[in-house]
Amino acid sequence: MISRSLLIVFARFPLPGKTKTRLIPTLGEHGAARLHRDMARHTIGAAGRLLPEVRVELWCDGGTKEEIGESFGSDMPVRHQSGGNLGQRMLDAFSHSFSRGFERVVLAGTDCPFLTPEILKQAFHELASADCVLGPAHDGGYYLIGLSRPCPEVFEGISWGGSEVLDQTRARARAAGVSVSMLEVLHDIDRPEDLPLWKEAFIGRNDSISVIIPALNEGVVIEDAVRRLSRIPGIEVIVADGGSGDGTPELARAGWASVVHAPPGRAAQMNAGAKHAGSGILLFLHADTRLPDDFDRWARAALADPSVIAGAFGLGFDDRSLSLRVTAWGANLRSRLLQLPYGDQAFFIKRADFREAGGFPLIPIMEDAVFAWSLKKQGRVVTLPVHVVTSSRRYRRLGVFRTFLANQFVIVCFLLGADPAAVAGLYRTGGSIGEWLVLSGSTVWKKILR
Repeated sequence: MISRSLLIVFARFPLPGKTKTRLIPTLGEHGAARLHRDMARHTIGAAGRLLPEVRVELWCDGGTKEEIGESFGSDMPVRHQSGGNLGQRMLDAFSHSFSRGFERVVLAGTDCPFLTPEILKQAFHELASADCVLGPAHDGGYYLIGLSRPCPEVFEGISWGGSEVLDQTRARARAAGVSVSMLEVLHDIDRPEDLPLWKEAFIGRNDSISVIIPALNEGVVIEDAVRRLSRIPGIEVIVADGGSGDGTPELARAGWASVVHAPPGRAAQMNAGAKHAGSGILLFLHADTRLPDDFDRWARAALADPSVIAGAFGLGFDDRSLSLRVTAWGANLRSRLLQLPYGDQAFFIKRADFREAGGFPLIPIMEDAVFAWSLKKQGRVVTLPVHVVTSSRRYRRLGVFRTFLANQFVIVCFLLGADPAAVAGLYRTGGSIGEWLVLSGSTVWKKILR
């Protein structure tokens, strides 16, 4: 048991344009802020592994307590940093902590994706015999500093943000008679050339994935779909049922999936599934769509790029006829050029980004396209080179050409501002060309009359 010990996670609230500014030319304002948020979440997760032996607090520059908790996904105690430069803010955090009776205080930054609970524990153990412990970074700074007594000298006369921070700190410590212990050297992520290290760290974490399947009377396919996924390590399967009457929920549970109930409507069902998800990555899958091999590795690798906010797989059909191969080719071209994948391509996104975006809009159709379109303002929506295989049952029932036309009419009518419920109704029934022309024409006429 480590007595009277405090670990401070020192972070900035991830405002676009205000955090990781050296990475903005490469990642954009939202991408840089998203990277900072994800690295802070990593540090908070590592710090949480020391509870309850060590008290952990999040000291943040900016943001309200509610915003900080929502962004960083943490309910640990939050304190706000004081003003001044970095050294003054760290000195204030240490002074305040020692005044509360803590005997060993470690402060960790959030720029190091290779920081582990073991390194944090080692820092506290080093303070049993040293006044100060430093975690040196390759760029000449440090990712961690710990003190066993007040040592204000180590924060004075330092060129914060430069490559001499570590050397200057050690020199100040020597001059003041402060004994220093050193931890292993790790990489910070501060410059564009550091980004491959973040990708390596993110993929190496092997984040779990929640696969969310909205279902309504999918008893024919649901058990096989969830059994196939439930066998994969690190995969949580959630079936969001919209009121099936054919035993879909029971069959899903038999396949080892969790089942949540929601009002009918794909958007509401997917949002309900996401609310119950426990993984860092969400993947939304149609019940009649099969994911490619190693889909989890592909999704993690795509989201390891901070410039990417979401992604989907290429589209393929279980019918390899020429007409459907051409249809899939066109859909994939649209998806890549416009960054506009549709739901049957298995959309995936980090849970934190999904929540910040507000989830799928509660509309009866085109919720996937509208959501993807809104995300493009914050990062790239990528389409991967590997393909899902989805059922061609709708194309077989209505015919390829008629289904293709219906899909185009859905887009046109939606963009014209037609009633989404009317568009959804025609789409479900297939709708004749005449019915689609009437709907689109009446929508245009109403706009003219206004």
